[in-house]
Amino acid sequence: MNLEHFRKLLAKHLLPVLRAEGFRGSGATLRRVAAPLVHVFNVQGSSGGERCYLILGAHLSFLSAQPLVPDKLLEYECAFRARLNPPEEAALGWSYGGSATAAEAMALAAVDVWRSQGRAFFAAYAVYPASFATLVEGFSPHTAHPAASLTMAKVAKQLGERERAKAIAMSAIQQVSSSAAALRRSLEEF
Repeated sequence: MNLEHFRKLLAKHLLPVLRAEGFRGSGATLRRVAAPLVHVFNVQGSSGGERCYLILGAHLSFLSAQPLVPDKLLEYECAFRARLNPPEEAALGWSYGGSATAAEAMALAAVDVWRSQGRAFFAAYAVYPASFATLVEGFSPHTAHPAASLTMAKVAKQLGERERAKAIAMSAIQQVSSSAAALRRSLEEF
């Protein structure tokens, strides 16, 4: 089995579920847009050619430095990302299976995993601004990577929470490595 065959099985089993939930597109990437919010689902083949990854992304258009074209946004450009974890026996990605039956079983498993992991991921980024106000409120800059803190500071600022935005950025500046000069500069400019 290979990526092309597995994508056909996902198109048969998983993509109709995603489309019913508002995702649009074709090929390896589907998107659900409710400006300024964009959700992205992507199937990415591994470099070894024996498995793939089902990648999720959520993004807000105002977080992009360049004008955002929602229908062209790729998952790696999203501010918030995750992968759907395959069944335990396939821990290193979604195996294409050694047979048509095994590949079909893996595609059906992807539907179940979408219902638990995928929906849960996107639920955290479901509605702008409400979901993001909750994220900002619960965000701990002391335990987050400084780049994640910059993103959350931008969200807080957009939500009108200027003091919270400033506090998040200041905490990130204290944590950023001296070797991350561009990130430090971005935080200081913010």
